[in-house]
Amino acid sequence: MLTAYLDESGHEGKGLIILAGFLGNADQWAKCETDWKAALGQRRHLHMADLRWSKPQRISKLLTTLGPVPHAAGLQGLISTVDVADFEDLIDGTQMQKLMKGYFVTLLGLINVIAHNIPSEETFKLVMEAQNEYEYGARQTFLGTRDMLTPSGKRKLVSIEFVAKDETCLTEPADFLAYAFLQQHRDPKSERAALCAPILKNAQSVLGRHHSQQKEVLRDYVRGMIERHPNLMRSRDNGKRQKPVRNV
Repeated sequence: MLTAYLDESGHEGKGLIILAGFLGNADQWAKCETDWKAALGQRRHLHMADLRWSKPQRISKLLTTLGPVPHAAGLQGLISTVDVADFEDLIDGTQMQKLMKGYFVTLLGLINVIAHNIPSEETFKLVMEAQNEYEYGARQTFLGTRDMLTPSGKRKLVSIEFVAKDETCLTEPADFLAYAFLQQHRDPKSERAALCAPILKNAQSVLGRHHSQQKEVLRDYVRGMIERHPNLMRSRDNGKRQKPVRNV
C-alpha cells in the first residue's frame, strides 16, 4: 500500500485552493523522514507560515537543504488546485459551501489522479494534518469512493487519516510544496517564490491538475465532478451532520 501525506494552502479564502503532497511506499517515507530530520538541523519541525521571512538568508539555507529531500527519497509529488470562482455558483447555499469551502473538490481531484496513475492492484491511503472543519468532509469523500476498486475487488482508497500537528514530520514536505505553489501563483517573481523554489526543482514530474496550466479544461472538469456527486449538493438544512472521525 502506498501513502500520500498532504497539506493545503489558500483554503481560507475564495480564490485558488491548493492541495499538495507526496506519494510513496514505506521504505521511501522512511528515507525521507531520516533525511528530513537531518536537514532540519536544530529545528524540530518546519511550518512554512511561521518562518521568519524577514530573514531571507537564514530561510534560504534551510529551504535549499530541505527542498531536494522528498525527491531524493523517490517520492512522487502531487498537486490539485481549483479556483472557487469556477464553481461557486454550483455550491452556493449548499452543504458543500458551508463545510468544505472548495477543499473537497481538490481532495476528490487528487484521489482521482492517484487512483489513475498507480498500478491497477495497488492501494493507497491519505494522511493529513488534523483540521476539524474538514474531517466531516473527508468522511463524505471516503464514502463516495466506495466504488473505486482494484480488479480483484479491493478498495483502492483504503483510508483517510488525520494526525495531530507535529505528530509526524512527514506532512511537512507537503506543507512546503503547497506553500511554494501558492507563492508561484501569487507572484512568481517575489522573494518568497524564489526562496521556495528548491521544492519545485522537479515540479515538472508532479502528478495532478494545476489551474494555471489549463484553466478552461480544469474549470469544466471541476464543474462536471461536482455535478456527478449530487449527494454533496444537499441543502445545508437537510439531514443531520455526522460526527467528525479521526480515521476513515
